[in-house]
Amino acid sequence: MKENPANSLIGATENPANGIKSLMWGFLMDKGQQADIQSLKEYVYDLIQMTTQKSAGQNKKFQAKGHIDWKELDMTIMSIVIEATALVLSGRLDELEKTKGDCDG
Repeated sequence: MKENPANSLIGATENPANGIKSLMWGFLMDKGQQADIQSLKEYVYDLIQMTTQKSAGQNKKFQAKGHIDWKELDMTIMSIVIEATALVLSGRLDELEKTKGDCDG
């Protein structure tokens, strides 16, 4: 029985897309994206708002209070995943880790 190649990606510490020599996959290679930290923060705060508000946000009176409709949940989670991926691929997260390492001693 052949081993599933996806199993080798679980827990990977290197970006597997870097080995692909194809222009089509350039956006998945390291340094292939620009991080948008502000958008990531906004999506995370929206998710926190959705999970802590007292309604599902579908009622007009709750929307007036700033509640977010739970119909937005899937898109919000996907946006967080996309922005977090862009942060990793941009190299900015590596810079933060190095800075933190310098501060740790």
